[in-house]
Amino acid sequence: MKTHFSPFPILTTDRLELRSLTFEDAPEMLIQRSDERILRFTEIKKAEKLDDVTAFIQLIQNNVESGESILWAICQRGEEKLIGTICLWNLNPEKQTAEIGFTLHPDFWGKGLASEAAKAVIDFGFEKMEANIIEAGCMTGNDVSIHLLQKQGFVKIGKEDKYEILALCRPPLGQFVLETERLKLREITPDDAQFYYNLLNSPGWLENIGDRKVYNLDDARKYIIHRLFSAYRNFGFGFWVMERKTDGVPVGVAGLVKRDFLDDVDMGYALLPEFYGKGYAVEAADAVLNFAKQKLALPRLAAILIESNKPSQRVVEKIGLRFERKFIAPGDEEELMLFGVDF
Repeated sequence: MKTHFSPFPILTTDRLELRSLTFEDAPEMLIQRSDERILRFTEIKKAEKLDDVTAFIQLIQNNVESGESILWAICQRGEEKLIGTICLWNLNPEKQTAEIGFTLHPDFWGKGLASEAAKAVIDFGFEKMEANIIEAGCMTGNDVSIHLLQKQGFVKIGKEDKYEILALCRPPLGQFVLETERLKLREITPDDAQFYYNLLNSPGWLENIGDRKVYNLDDARKYIIHRLFSAYRNFGFGFWVMERKTDGVPVGVAGLVKRDFLDDVDMGYALLPEFYGKGYAVEAADAVLNFAKQKLALPRLAAILIESNKPSQRVVEKIGLRFERKFIAPGDEEELMLFGVDF
């Protein structure tokens, strides 16, 4: 993720210019950081004097210079007067995530200006910074900001203390990756939360894979965004939804994963119980194996299973993997079976 902000990136929209914050903005910033209407849904300490905001401006300039965060002054096109601020902060280059935050003077509420500024900054975060995920924390009760973010595509992924946490993934999403005789495999999206919640809490998943602590739809969206979507962007592969061609119904997932404790990339699959015994697992697993061999040019492919999962052992053996050894993963107690095939 790119966090070099020199020269400072000025953003323009139909009605706005987003520019760097300067010490000349101190009088307007004092208004921004002392107005109770603005501070109502923040934990910003109320500014009492110009010295308070000049110190804040210096901090912002230092953070921009060091690449820790970036904040824009929101101005109307053709005017220098600051009417609000918007930022990307809490930057995590390793996870390729950022958090968006914004304020706007009450005189300009209800005009769509905050949405206009947010779209420009979101586009910058994805296209120029190459962030994979942008998050936002909105204090519970701040329905206007939550609605604004949802209109931009953000979805709720949980709560932390008194904040609603929302997130947005870098597009595109839901791309079709593989096709078999009866199935299409595509990237999962946050809209698949109900399906994924059902799958992760199905008896077969819990017995053979384990409890992923996905207990509601927010948990499912968070898991999709931070685990599955991140894998697509970081590795170029992940777990994909098996979608039945005839009616578009999701029947399960299949795909590839790179685990820290395993040298090989390994494959896996899971089906909703109502689709057991129809041959979908072998069909999808064989397509995933060919993708690993031909598209990714991997030298070999692995699969890890618990010994009691006999049906999955038959699936991986049917597509050419063979048992190699048993091992215990770090931090786990249960012995696993490693299957593999060299290409």
